[in-house]
Amino acid sequence: MSRYGRLWRIFFTHSLVQDLEYRVNWWMNAFNVLLFLGSSALVLGVVFLQADAIGGWTFDQALTLLGVYLLLEGVTAVFLVPNLNRVPEYVRKGELDFLLLKPIAARFLVSTRYASVWWTPQLAIGVAVIGIGMARQGTLSWANVGLTLLLLVAATAILYAVWFALTTTAFWFVKVDNVSELFTAFFAAGRFPVSAYPGWVRALLTFVVPIAFLTTVPAEAASGRLTWAAALGAVAAALLLLAASQAFWRYALANYTSASS
Repeated sequence: MSRYGRLWRIFFTHSLVQDLEYRVNWWMNAFNVLLFLGSSALVLGVVFLQADAIGGWTFDQALTLLGVYLLLEGVTAVFLVPNLNRVPEYVRKGELDFLLLKPIAARFLVSTRYASVWWTPQLAIGVAVIGIGMARQGTLSWANVGLTLLLLVAATAILYAVWFALTTTAFWFVKVDNVSELFTAFFAAGRFPVSAYPGWVRALLTFVVPIAFLTTVPAEAASGRLTWAAALGAVAAALLLLAASQAFWRYALANYTSASS
């Protein structure tokens, strides 16, 4: 594990050095995230002028949920998109052959070689919004923070496992961009509590596309309204999806025919 940790630090440092050559992009992305946050908070404010709650969630709870959404979207932009969106190219051009020859797990290489440091402001802003939401609710305690962190880790694992499995389909399909875009569209629904949607949509966003475990459950932990069933379900979903994505990856490699041969 220490070897993988050192490699990840080297990869991240390399990406940091490269991206900081264009620091204006960092400030522009920070400005864009603040604009998105402002517009989203404005929409929430307008909605709550007409109602006291959305799906049983107060304004401060919905604000905390928005922070979770921003944080996970930042994780996607910083770590997942720069790496996993390259997998189809690796397969199509035969570059995966060289990665498989490296004395390190190929999945680790395709998942961690790059980082888009320009989007790190979104990570910080997401954490800040979660903190503000918890402070406004009076739930900013060590126990709640620890539980929220645990479920954010589980949410990140679920997000990574689903995205990784989707890009692994590139071993059979030439274009997988549309599949990722479809998942992104579903993920956008996570800006609002799952309980605000009709019953069949709640079932879809929980058991088919696990958006509830990505945003709603961590926000429930931060807001002090989490049930143990939801917490255990999120952790179980993370472990199950990670194992399933690994099994799918191994199956894809077993059936992989080099494009360069």
